[in-house]
Parts: sequence; structure tokens; C-alpha cells
Amino acid sequence: MSRPPNIPTSFAIPSLVILGSFLFCSKGIIVKLMYAEGLAPSGVMALRMLAATPVFLVMVALHWKKLATIRRKDWGLMGLLAFIGYYLCSLVNMIGLQYVSVGLERVILFSYPTIVIAGSILFQGARPSIRTYIASGLTWGGLSLIIHNEISFAGNANDVLYGSAMVLLSAVIYASYIMIAKPVIQRVGVQLYTGLTMTFCAGIIISHFSIENGDFSSLFASQEIISYGVAIGIVGTVIPLLLLSYALSKTSSSSYAVMSSIGPVLTIGLSLVYVGKLPDIMQFCGLALAVAGGIFASFQKNKTPNKETNTLKPSRA
Repeated sequence: MSRPPNIPTSFAIPSLVILGSFLFCSKGIIVKLMYAEGLAPSGVMALRMLAATPVFLVMVALHWKKLATIRRKDWGLMGLLAFIGYYLCSLVNMIGLQYVSVGLERVILFSYPTIVIAGSILFQGARPSIRTYIASGLTWGGLSLIIHNEISFAGNANDVLYGSAMVLLSAVIYASYIMIAKPVIQRVGVQLYTGLTMTFCAGIIISHFSIENGDFSSLFASQEIISYGVAIGIVGTVIPLLLLSYALSKTSSSSYAVMSSIGPVLTIGLSLVYVGKLPDIMQFCGLALAVAGGIFASFQKNKTPNKETNTLKPSRA
């Protein structure tokens, strides 16, 4: 006899994570195209939010009756998550994308499971197992291989290392976001949480652009720029945010990390289609090591806190 309640876990949720990861992969390539049109990171972020914010406002309006039920603590957490998890994370990531390839950026971001483990060691007193050290070694060994290969290809070690450091900082911020966001999403609801936090984020980003540049006409200088802005705002932001926020609310952070491992692999395919460059053997080896380490790290994280899985205390998220 079939068991329909198992379907969301066994099929629908992994499919949503994979689709969301795929759409987020496309974001890096669109950002590169916008850079080629002369936009700076703040301009890319501002145009992205201008395209996406109307959708977020509609999401808030559809659930406006629930606003009064949101706790003061959750309002504060959403403001913090909007600033750190979206604005700051996106800013340092887009700065890094000026200096590294889309493929390297995706692989570095996928290192966040090992960063979560490191955080649990430093701040929660966790004792890592030998397998955890192996997982971390695989991840960072793979990243070192890919970065070394990219330096050889680009010829400017300082730029690649700086860009990699910025993307790595983005991964650290994202790891923190994953741990804090889940209980808030569950309490507030996926659509209202996404609408509110992204609206807050839009205000921060547009203010940043106004202070740094102020020339909003540059965001609409050509049809190409406008098209890229709509694409990154809707296809690369709104849709994947909804998909991944919903999936994260229905599964554990570690399982979510394992399922999203498809992201770096899909980036290779996207790089081939849009950029016309097929990664060489060295990059494939580095990618395989990094992805294997990320998956292994996620499984280790899922094994170690079994005693806590049934509690899900927000203070420990």
C-alpha cells in the first residue's frame, strides 16, 4: 500500500532544492553579464532588488493579517537576517565574483557544511570525529586544487586569492544564516518570512546604492541591462528563494546541504553552455573532492546531534 505522506520527503523536497540550486547557479552567470555592461556590485544588487521587491510586497500583502502575530524577537531576527544573510552575504559574494569564475564561486560556497562544523566546535564545544576531519580535508583539498588551477589560468594570483577570500566570507555568513533562519521560517511562515526579510533587504541595498552612486538612470541604460535585471530579480532571486526557504522549513539543515550539492555540478554545465569553457581534469578532480567533502560533512553533522533533533530550540539554531 502506498504511503503519500512520504512523498514530500522522498521526492518533492529534493526536487525543490535541486531546482532552487540550479536557478541560483544561473545568478552568477547573469552577474558576470551585468558586470560586462559596466555595472558595479552595488548597481547589480540594486537592479536585482528593484525587479524583485514588487513580488515580495505582494507576498507580504497576502499575509498582512499575520503581521500582528509575529513576536518582537522574530522581527529583530528577521531584520538581522535581512542585513547579514541577504545584504552582506550578497555584497561580499558579488565583490568576489569580479575576480573569480562562476564555477569557483559555487564550489567555495558549497564549503559551508564544513564551516558549520567548525562553528559547532568553536562555539558549542563539539568534539570532531576522525571522519569529520576527513570531510574537511576533502573539501579544502578540493578547493585548494581548484584555486591553484584558476590562478594558473588567470595569471593573477592576488586577484584570484582576494576573490576567493570574499566568496569564502560569503559562505561563512551563509552558514550562520542557515543555522539562525530555520526556526524563524517555521514560526513566521515561508512566504511572509521571505517577503518581509527581502523587503527589508531591498531598503538596505537601495540605500547603499544611493549613497555610493545615486545615478539610478545607469540601471536602465540599455535593454540588455534591464533584461538581466529582470532575470536575476525573478528567476535568480524570487523563485529560488521561495523554493529553498520552503524546502529548508521541511527538512534538516544537514539534509538540505546534501541535496544542494548538485549546485556546483550544475554550474559546470551552465559554464559550458553560456561561457563555452569546459573545465579540465584538474578542475574536475578538485570539484569532486570539494563536493564529496561537503556531502560527507553534512552527513557527519546529521549524525552527531541526534539528541537535539527532537528539541529544535531556537536559541541553539
